[in-house]
Amino acid sequence: MIIWLLYYLYFFFQVILLFYALTEFGLMLRLVFSKEENKPRDPEEWPEVLVQLPVYNEQYVIGRLIDATCELDYPKEKLKIQVLDDSNDETIAVVSALVKHYQSTGIHIEHIQRPNRTGFKAGALAYGLELCGAPYVAIFDADFIPNKDFLKLTIPHFYSDQKIGVVQSRWAHINEDHSLLTRIQAIFLNTHFTVEQVGRNKAGAYINFNGTAGVWRRTCIDDGGGWQADTLTEDLDLSFRAQMKGWKFKYMMDIQAPSELPVSLPAFKVQQFRWSKGAAECSRKNLKALFKTKNLSLGSKIIGAFHLLNSSAYILIVSFILLSLPMAYFFSHFGKQADPFGLLNYTYLTTILLFFVFLIGNLKVSRNKLKTLVTFPVLFPMFLMTSMGISLYLMIGVIEGYVGKRSDFVRTPKFNITRKVKDWKTKKYAGVKLTPVFVLELILWAYCVVAIIYTMQTGIIPLLVYEVMFFLGLTANIIANVIHRKI
Repeated sequence: MIIWLLYYLYFFFQVILLFYALTEFGLMLRLVFSKEENKPRDPEEWPEVLVQLPVYNEQYVIGRLIDATCELDYPKEKLKIQVLDDSNDETIAVVSALVKHYQSTGIHIEHIQRPNRTGFKAGALAYGLELCGAPYVAIFDADFIPNKDFLKLTIPHFYSDQKIGVVQSRWAHINEDHSLLTRIQAIFLNTHFTVEQVGRNKAGAYINFNGTAGVWRRTCIDDGGGWQADTLTEDLDLSFRAQMKGWKFKYMMDIQAPSELPVSLPAFKVQQFRWSKGAAECSRKNLKALFKTKNLSLGSKIIGAFHLLNSSAYILIVSFILLSLPMAYFFSHFGKQADPFGLLNYTYLTTILLFFVFLIGNLKVSRNKLKTLVTFPVLFPMFLMTSMGISLYLMIGVIEGYVGKRSDFVRTPKFNITRKVKDWKTKKYAGVKLTPVFVLELILWAYCVVAIIYTMQTGIIPLLVYEVMFFLGLTANIIANVIHRKI
């Protein structure tokens, strides 16, 4: 019967998700039992460092980035700064004025404008490298504010091992307490920068340069094949290519790089679409080569595969809501005694494992651990609902990535928000266009309503909880798209 085929499909998806949760739990244990490393000695002579600031239409935040970069505590004669400006709006004038000001103070800073945006961010970074031969390259996106000691904390690690190709820092969030949305994003990012980055690093698996707030050894970039624009996540792509060439990446959780989180749900969706689709494109490009890599354990290859495939979780999330109605029918007609695999137990176990993964990850970097313990049980379900609410949009991006459908690099708008009192809704970049996916989201919303009504009659509580959470997340997403749409 078709209902049994759907049952086995649901079971298959549950097993995949459970395996993912167990892998994340294993990384969490490595974080818990990790030891602090000794700070390496400073080099006898500080090397020349190029700092690249890729920019596209960032008039609200580029000023503070340039200010912070020019205030880095590093020998002036060894510091080269490139503002790689692909903008076509008022950002150009802001950058030009600041660059001229700092040039007059003796700082080596250049305002570099390409004739076109070929290759987007990857193209800009590659273009800048052709103009400077510095042996080390730091990169900061426009929404970051590097601390003065950033270079003096990261550069010494390259001298401890000549095979270290990247030193990556941890993102901090200057506007984490701005809203419920920014707190939810912090939960997600804090877990990545604790559980995943530390756990993978300690396991001997590949980690990734996060696109910003890190330093590259120039020879590592070149040996890895350089910046390539055939994926939306050029950082993840080059990270895997370089590590498959034998380079080591060093993650330093204690080195922080303050940054700004997106303050609207549509902006967050744009960012997550780019990351999710880009990860799928990198899987398509690098997964086969990963398993062919020599001198890498099977366990590390499996961790690396989950790393590349993690955005596929959105396919599972949407599949679960689509299958929830047939499963409610299954349990109401056949009863739990007809469930040979105990499907609902998989749901409980996966949820518990992920709860502790995210809790420990956030406690690790929390300044107020008691507050985190109290608020996390409330925020975690909201984090799940938010992920569910945008999952259809992201799933489409993931599928496009796997089949090779290309799309432009769409920037995430930032507005220099640090406190609740800062207004951003009337600023340029705030509006978003409604896409055809919005219609699909409305159809899925209606499906959720039908599923909830039916499942309420069957009394299958775990399915009902999932459906209600998905419905609430999708409702919030739809409302946010309407409110912030471009007129």
